[in-house]
Amino acid sequence: MKKQQKKNKKNIIAKACQFIISIVDRFIITPFSKLAYIITDKLSIKSGSFEKFLNRPNTLLYISLILAFTTFILIDNRVINLISSESIVLENQTVDVEYNDEAYVVEGLPKNVDIVLMGRKMDLYLAEQLGDHKLTLDLSDYGVGTHKVNIKYNNPVNNLDYIINPSEVTVIIYPKVSEVRTLSVDVLNTDKLDETLVVSNVLLDRDEVIIKSHESKISQVASVKALIDVNALNATQAGTYTLENVKLVTYDEKGTELTDIEIIPETITATVTITSPSKVVPIQIVPVGEIAPGSAIESIESSVSQVTVYADEEILEALNYIEIEIDVTGLNEDKVFQKVITKPNGARSISETSITINVTMEIEMSKDFEDIPIVFENLASGLKVNAQREEDTKVTVSVGGVESLLEKLESSDIKAYVDLQGLGVGTHSVPVYVTGEDLKLTYTSKTQNIRIIIE
Repeated sequence: MKKQQKKNKKNIIAKACQFIISIVDRFIITPFSKLAYIITDKLSIKSGSFEKFLNRPNTLLYISLILAFTTFILIDNRVINLISSESIVLENQTVDVEYNDEAYVVEGLPKNVDIVLMGRKMDLYLAEQLGDHKLTLDLSDYGVGTHKVNIKYNNPVNNLDYIINPSEVTVIIYPKVSEVRTLSVDVLNTDKLDETLVVSNVLLDRDEVIIKSHESKISQVASVKALIDVNALNATQAGTYTLENVKLVTYDEKGTELTDIEIIPETITATVTITSPSKVVPIQIVPVGEIAPGSAIESIESSVSQVTVYADEEILEALNYIEIEIDVTGLNEDKVFQKVITKPNGARSISETSITINVTMEIEMSKDFEDIPIVFENLASGLKVNAQREEDTKVTVSVGGVESLLEKLESSDIKAYVDLQGLGVGTHSVPVYVTGEDLKLTYTSKTQNIRIIIE
């Protein structure tokens, strides 16, 4: 270490000497040589002792050395300055604070200060080259309370004057207290994770940490959180990942980060489990609108029959199919539909995003299905319902479609129902609705309304 310091000082001295030599060469030797040449040329001195004297090889060297030595003596004794006094500013210098950080918390400490150095340019140059500028705030002898303390500066070049801004600071010293707090987790940048992946679990290597500060600061801490940055995992597939040096942060009750709290330990290790929950569900094509009279849908074929949906488990559990509507209003001939498969609400991704649907048309036939029982739906709790007449318990349903589909249709495939939503005690006339499992067929109840009694 000492050898390195000596080497550094030698380098600084060498640079200073080079600086002086360059000044002498630039402002003394070169101008004097030019002056001698001009004088000789102007006076047309072709011969004589003076010319012989100037033409000697070492004459200019001797004269330059004499002038350089004289200039050095004058500068060294401050008779003249190379350049008049100047100043430089060393900005954002770090302050070393000395105090017992195990026992105390200090507020009001300066992060950085500026140093203004004033003096000769040579001294300023030397100060910049040395670079040994140390600022110290010594609080070793101060106890709990408010204190005004001066910042000390080592000033590596004695010939320079200096100003420290600020030169004095007011600090408040508090006794340090500590508490044990439970850790919670915040997962960041989940939107940067692949759409098919999700963070399903985070396990920390410890559940509690110690926080330290003065009492009023400790009381502001509402939570201590481990910040799990998904970007740092570089996860491309499901699996378990270890994340080290996880940052810990304290927050107040408003969610504002508190920066003056010491956390022990400063970082922890987390084990993050990445999963890819998914479910395969069928595509259900739903024709919407009235087909042209005399026509019927023979078949509906699609390029995609099912898709894989990626979402949270609770969303997947409630999802049984994805419905795609096609408008068949006035349709009387074959048609191809290009549709977009929309992601279900809450889903992150689906395996297919588009579908081609081919609809084949034929001549419409019809067939009646008798004695289809009527189902009562959405009756309010605490009530019971009955049909007013026996004939109001069943209906005849006329089904339209192509002959091949009608032959396969069973009465059990047809549902007739009435909606009792919002109805109270009394006698009511309600419309009859009919639907069936095969959506390529049309279903019509020959009884439009029935009368029911709610008790």
